[in-house]
Order: sequence, then structure tokens, then C-alpha cells
Amino acid sequence: MTNSITIYALLTGLTCSFTPVAWGQQPGPVPPPSAMILEKTNSSAGGHSESDVATANNPIAPMNALYFQNYYAPTVYSAPGSSNLLDLRSVVVSGRQIIRATLPVPSGDFGSGEQQSGLGDFNVFDAIRLSPEVSNNVLAVGPLLVAPTATSRYLGQGKWQAGLAGVGVHSLSPGSLLIGIFTWQHSFAGERTRPDAQVVTFQPIAALSIGGGYYVRSSGIWSFDISNDKDLIPMGLGFGKVFKIRNAIVNAFVEPQFTAYHNGTNLPSFQLFSGLYFQFRKKTD
Repeated sequence: MTNSITIYALLTGLTCSFTPVAWGQQPGPVPPPSAMILEKTNSSAGGHSESDVATANNPIAPMNALYFQNYYAPTVYSAPGSSNLLDLRSVVVSGRQIIRATLPVPSGDFGSGEQQSGLGDFNVFDAIRLSPEVSNNVLAVGPLLVAPTATSRYLGQGKWQAGLAGVGVHSLSPGSLLIGIFTWQHSFAGERTRPDAQVVTFQPIAALSIGGGYYVRSSGIWSFDISNDKDLIPMGLGFGKVFKIRNAIVNAFVEPQFTAYHNGTNLPSFQLFSGLYFQFRKKTD
């Protein structure tokens, strides 16, 4: 019953309308990394362990995954109404490679004078794990690509972009992680009438286990849109619950994020970040 209530609460949050990055459609949190120690547990379906909590919050864990995450901003600087960003994300692991693909679905008034809603720019990155999988410190780096798939000029940048992504994960006490995700992308082709694109992001993440499958989290994405002279540094504090449904590890969370610094318009003054993640252990031969 508790697991069902948690899922219903998260799905409600995901249906709210959100905001953040039509102002760059950067691959948002480049999915947090991590290759953490996966302990074998004897817990039954619906149970959990400290290892599961750490794995659920590790963006580069050696597990295939489906992510549904939503950013809802009730107020936006210099723009009327609210904005929303729903990220649909998949993670596929093959050996040392962690391939993450994200399709954003933004909605809001992004300088058009009216509400816009549709698909944003598709992005994918291939992070290659450089350090041993069983380690307290894991590093993964690799190429990043952004495709101009936005259904409106206000929902994307109209440019093909390439760059780099790097993820570092440090394991603390059982179930707790410190994570850093860095991305840089620059346009190299696309609509000639659109300005060049260049975006840098850094996402410091802390996920601290407090027992019973619950954890406290902070994961605001610091974004620097160099081409459009827009900067955003949010600070968040939320909580989540990790549990199992059959063979899947489920991570449900809510994290309010307040803007500590901003430069430019059409940026959120506050946003509610919520997510529902499903991770699946890879079958061994």
C-alpha cells in the first residue's frame, strides 16, 4: 500500500506543468553517473537494501533504466504564467558504456507571447566508465550529441550540437552518494537564421540514506547559456523512497528547488522537481 501511495503521489507531481530549459534544452542533468558496488541481497520483491538506495541514485550504475522526471515552475522571471518540462529518458548499459537518451517535452511562454507546448531537442550521451565498477570513486566521460527535434522554434535552439559529458560518483556510507555531472555542448550546424548555441551545465548531487529505503537529496542543475547570456543556479532539498517491484528497483522523489542566482529572462524563480525511476538489473550469461 505504501509503495502504491508513493507512485500515485509522484505521478501527480509529474502531471503538473513545469519549466526550466527551453532556454537551452541542455541535456539536463546529464544523467547522474555512478558505478557503485551492487551488493547481492536476499530481500524479497517490495523490499530494499542500502545498496538498492545507492544504486537507485547512481546515474551510471550498471543497470538499464527508464526515467520520468518533471520540473514545474509556477512563476518565471519576466514571463507570465507557469512553465513545465517533462523529461522522458532511457539508459542502456553495455560493458563500460552508459548510453543515456533524453526527449524533453517543454511547455510555457518562452518569449512567444503565448503558451507553447511540444517536443524539445533530443539529446544523447555515451559515458564510458574509466574506473573499476567496484570502487568508492567512479568516473565516466564521453561524447554528447543534441539533435534539433523541437516542434517549435521556441522549444529548441534549431541547431545540431556536440560536446562532452563527465560524471563522477563518490560513495559515502552505505546508501549515500556524492555525484557531480558536467556537460558542455556547442552548435556546429542547423538553421542559419538561428544564433549559435553553447551551453555549460554542472549538477552537484547529494543523496543521503536515512534508513528504511528513504533518503534526502539535492540535485539542482547549474546552467550557463553562453550564447543567450542566461545563467541559473538553483538550490534544492527534497526526499525520496526506494523500493522494489518484482525485479525492478523503483525510485520516487520530490525536490523543491529555489533559485539562488539568475541572469536573464524566462528562467524559473522556483521549481518543483519530481521523478519516478525504474532500474532493471542486466541478465548475466
